[in-house]
Amino acid sequence: MLYLYKSCSDIPIFNFDVVYKTNDFKYLVVGYDGYADVKVPKGANERWEGIKNEWIELLDDNSIAHYYMLISECIYLQTRYQVVEMLLKQIFEQDGVMNDETLETYIQALAQWRYKWNRKNEKLSEIKRLIQQLQASKNKIELKNDELEKLQKDNENNGDASSLEKQAVILEQVTGKNNIDTRTTSVKKWIEITKVAQEINEQRSKKNGK
Repeated sequence: MLYLYKSCSDIPIFNFDVVYKTNDFKYLVVGYDGYADVKVPKGANERWEGIKNEWIELLDDNSIAHYYMLISECIYLQTRYQVVEMLLKQIFEQDGVMNDETLETYIQALAQWRYKWNRKNEKLSEIKRLIQQLQASKNKIELKNDELEKLQKDNENNGDASSLEKQAVILEQVTGKNNIDTRTTSVKKWIEITKVAQEINEQRSKKNGK
């Protein structure tokens, strides 16, 4: 039986790095080495989200937290746009056919996406008003997507400049450890080693008057 890694305490940093960069959930399976094919157990996406959230907390890095919040916001805004557009289109196309009960169902669905229908207004004028509101939301979506794209490019550039193996060598040099095996070192331990290395570098800088 196949099992998924549970947390940052047991998943190796190598596996985490692969999933983070490729979204290949096979590397969430305990013992997977990249050679034999495996069937990913159910719940992999939820498990990955939990591990990723724990990783953000362990890093205690606001920039990382902002990055993932931005991803979630972009997905929400885009989904909202598509759903609201579809709802308004159906109300418009079924004008004169849709009964009050069905219309109320649509109004409630719009409200779930923060589009409030004014029942005092005439139906077509209200559709037009909400379409204008929907079109205005495009600007926000574009701004958020631009911000996310910039952050993703920055992350890609940082990743190219410093691979996981290169990071391991740097950590070995700073901390004096002979071998940091990325395939056996857990994410949590990797983060702690990184923090120790940062502290050592800070102490050296202070000692050298930098």
